[in-house]
Amino acid sequence: MMNSTAEARSFLERAFTKLFDPLATERDMLEFFSPDYRQDLNGNVYTFRQFIDGVSEMKASLRSSRIVFTSVVSGGDTIAEVHVVDAVRKDGTRLKLKVIAFQTIERGRIVRAEELNCPLPG
Repeated sequence: MMNSTAEARSFLERAFTKLFDPLATERDMLEFFSPDYRQDLNGNVYTFRQFIDGVSEMKASLRSSRIVFTSVVSGGDTIAEVHVVDAVRKDGTRLKLKVIAFQTIERGRIVRAEELNCPLPG
């Protein structure tokens, strides 16, 4: 349970910094994500393993990335948030997405995420 919106924002910023760190391992992710994690991304549901594999593939394709949380609200075991991903792929193309998400927290880790990703103009 997050006691404040500031605490929720800080938690998410730390989690996503680690998530996008090219040197971070699956073990590092377990600090923030439950092994029972389920992600509903644009209607497709992924297990923790599928999520980690997808993140690894994405990180391998990026030259740089930046995540900015534009809105964060927390209540009970839920964090509602909007963030923007601004990244450059290794081939030089730009990837910019707005992500609207509800994160469910249990025992200090994200156990479920419901997300919608919307491409933004570069």
